[in-house]
Amino acid sequence: MPRLSAVAATAQVTPSVAGEGAWAADSPADDAPTIARIRERGRILLGYRQAAIPFSYVDANDQPMGLSWALCQRIVPALQRAMAMPELRSTPVRVIEQMRGPLIKGDAIDIDCAPSTVTAERAQRVAFSLPYYAAHIRLMVRQGTGIESIGDMRGLRLVVVQGTTAERIVRAQHARTGFQLLMARDYDDAFRMLRERRAQALALDDVLLEGLRATSRAPNAYRIVGAPLSDQPEYYALVLPPDDPAFKAQVDAVLASMFRSGEMAQLQREWFQAALPPYGHRLALEPGAEVLTLWENGARELEAEGDGNAAAQDATASSPQPGS
Repeated sequence: MPRLSAVAATAQVTPSVAGEGAWAADSPADDAPTIARIRERGRILLGYRQAAIPFSYVDANDQPMGLSWALCQRIVPALQRAMAMPELRSTPVRVIEQMRGPLIKGDAIDIDCAPSTVTAERAQRVAFSLPYYAAHIRLMVRQGTGIESIGDMRGLRLVVVQGTTAERIVRAQHARTGFQLLMARDYDDAFRMLRERRAQALALDDVLLEGLRATSRAPNAYRIVGAPLSDQPEYYALVLPPDDPAFKAQVDAVLASMFRSGEMAQLQREWFQAALPPYGHRLALEPGAEVLTLWENGARELEAEGDGNAAAQDATASSPQPGS
């Protein structure tokens, strides 16, 4: 399943202005199917994950939080202004990996506010926003196992979350390496199998592995090992309804303004380098070169629109702080 490059992913649709008056009542964008559906319903449905730390997870009160969720909390105020619907509210909808595509296509959610990898196969079924993060698939094991890479897994049990790109990449190495492949329903389930020694390794995106490890009861009991299992990074984007470029353009305009203003970098520091709520652990992860390149490319999308996109920056300035 070939992945889109960061450049290709950012070039799908050029963002338009997301500020005051961007959608007048008689504008073509107002007839966009997603906007019409949101207007009729009077609320926007936002997907989230239970344990995709630090992107999309829940606190002790089962309330969504995380960096990807925070992005959607910037997008909603911009939509309120653009649609002239200050009363527009958002409703969180829990989504598991295998259901994000069907739920988007079935109109059960309007934006999936979770880490989803941009792939060419998925792009045939859903739309993606501008990519906002990059990760690599690696292995996490328990201390003392002696496992240093996937080549050491012969005869052992390796768990992946069903429906993830990690599953596809690991399957490609299955016959050659000779491990037993186990399927998990979600991130919590996968980590539980590793913790309870039902699996000797867990394959997942490295930043998600760091989140699972750091927020466990015994972070030092686990370690991330080996080289990335693929030469290509995983580019994360918000998942959007297909065949609605007007809605995608509005979402992209907000993200592009955040890349350009430095707000995205600030969110990364708050969710990846400061104490992670509600756990209090620090991931201590700085953005790598691939992540910085994504932000630079995204900022250029806004610059191409000229000074008129200043309204998009205003639309995000008064939005809630991360974790609210």
